[in-house]
Amino acid sequence: MTTFAVLSEFGPSSRSIMINGLEALHRASRMDADTVYPQFFRLGQDQDRRALSDLLARDPSLTVCDAIEAQLTELVKSMDPSVKWDAATAGAAVSQHVGIMPLDEYGVWVYYLWSHRLVHMLDEKEFALVRTDRNRNKITRDEQAALATKRVGVVGLSVGQSVALCMTLERSFGEIRLADFDCLDLSNLNRIRSGVHSLGSNKTVAVAREIAEIDPFLKVTCFTQGITTANIDAFFGEGGRLDVLIEECDSVEMKILTRQKARELHVPVVM
Repeated sequence: MTTFAVLSEFGPSSRSIMINGLEALHRASRMDADTVYPQFFRLGQDQDRRALSDLLARDPSLTVCDAIEAQLTELVKSMDPSVKWDAATAGAAVSQHVGIMPLDEYGVWVYYLWSHRLVHMLDEKEFALVRTDRNRNKITRDEQAALATKRVGVVGLSVGQSVALCMTLERSFGEIRLADFDCLDLSNLNRIRSGVHSLGSNKTVAVAREIAEIDPFLKVTCFTQGITTANIDAFFGEGGRLDVLIEECDSVEMKILTRQKARELHVPVVM
């Protein structure tokens, strides 16, 4: 009642503008509903520099996060851990490493459409080196390289969400395939670490976005219809056979179906 009274004070034209504005917001949110892949800009390339300039002109209110100097400092330290680093020696090493390249051209700028954030970060090889540096030698460099070739399938994104994000933190896969037909409900937030801004999103989309925000270079494939008889072959084999299936779904039928396919293809199952 209070909202109606306030709106009425503005008159029908203002109320109409507000309603039209809300409709536009809903249209925009529907357009962005399934976006899970960020956009990359490498400013040493003219085409990417122009594309980023166009993006900034279209969306001047986006949030820019630029901590590239801190990332470079971590990088040079991780490349030579035998040195007793201080601010001066680290700064000199960063300058030498970057050379004459302008700092805004170093690495890559990553745009997350769903959160309107633009983040400046190291490019993939250096990013992975620094991000996993404190796993050493829990996971050795050779083991990390081997894990980067593995394909993991996760069916069921309630418990599966925690599994997928834990594997993301350790960078223990090259590709992850996520399958769940369900959307994130408020009652799911007792066991799924997510935010209220993701309510109503397909669970695979919500998890894929979280993965991209931790590590945008990891390959994520979403099966938003869950596993069906029509897509199970693609889930297990398209783009290369799965190396392991992590099954956390509720459906007994799907538990049986995925195990039958895993046995046929000699894919290990973790439940």
